[in-house]
Amino acid sequence: MHTTYIAKTHLITAAGPNSLSNFYAYRAGINTYQSANYHTADHHQITLSLIPDGALLPLAEDLEDTDLSFRDERLLQMASTGALDILAGHQGAPIPLIMAGPENYPGVDNQLPNQFLSLLRTQAELPILYSASRILCTGRTGMLEAIRLAQHYLQGGHFEQILIGGVDSCQHSKWLHALERDGRLKSESPHGRADTFVPGEGIVFLLLTNNPVLAMSDKGYRITLSQPGFGEEPGHIYSELPSQGKGLDTAVKAALSQLPEHLSISTVFSSMNGEHYWAKEFGVAMTRSSHRLINFKHEHPADCYGDLGAATGGALITLATLNCLKPSTPTTALVCTSSDSAYRAAICVIPERISA
Repeated sequence: MHTTYIAKTHLITAAGPNSLSNFYAYRAGINTYQSANYHTADHHQITLSLIPDGALLPLAEDLEDTDLSFRDERLLQMASTGALDILAGHQGAPIPLIMAGPENYPGVDNQLPNQFLSLLRTQAELPILYSASRILCTGRTGMLEAIRLAQHYLQGGHFEQILIGGVDSCQHSKWLHALERDGRLKSESPHGRADTFVPGEGIVFLLLTNNPVLAMSDKGYRITLSQPGFGEEPGHIYSELPSQGKGLDTAVKAALSQLPEHLSISTVFSSMNGEHYWAKEFGVAMTRSSHRLINFKHEHPADCYGDLGAATGGALITLATLNCLKPSTPTTALVCTSSDSAYRAAICVIPERISA
């Protein structure tokens, strides 16, 4: 398997318009939660974490008269804004895009529209090879699945760079109503539960390459990604079966098996969003792989910018990348993601010293 390097990252959330601003916001403990114009059944405002409208490109004129929903229009604005930023200055042939989008829920059509890539082409002029591009729709684990596919593309030798992205927006009334009905959303209601989370909005892109010359670097190091590990949890949050943590444990073990024996994990970035459900599987996975986790620090940035859904995996990798490079001694990180459905995924973010 060829080494996979990160060439660029670009992250937009309510906490900031680029990767560095999000990194420093999360490091500073800045919270972007706000009461939004969506309401619970008892007419109290739901708490969300929204990207400011002014941070996004306007919708293309050719798309203004379509029957797209507000949420789908917003996803296009988000995706085009991030893609134009990360691909600015791109030279050479167009490259494939592997896009992770929202997962479906029972009774709710929550995925990207089938024609999303075609709409993106209309929304913005981008150096993307659409014939080789793909969309995945498994939620928080989606970007790690995109990395797996990108690694196959790179290994095939036909491309030197692959763009992967994740986009999600909580501004979907039917989806919010379903979560509120299940008691999962934080709100201003005096009858609300403590065991809730705050949905957010996020767009993230990672430009991956197998060429070390193109890799982003700092202080004599560049970042590599392991092969991701995957698992499935029968007792997921919408299952009647009890959660035993098997899915995330399987994913973590598979990711750590790609890590050189002399390395241990010092930081774990997880998709935990404040709901108690996720703590058990995380504890199981960490305990069963404790020999590779030495006094690790647990980071869960959803406390800063909300739950980013399909953008979660890429956002965690972006923050882990900057966290690895910023200290005087670069450190290795593990990223863990869990979707609301059965999917679980993990990946190692590894600093590599650049030889003189």
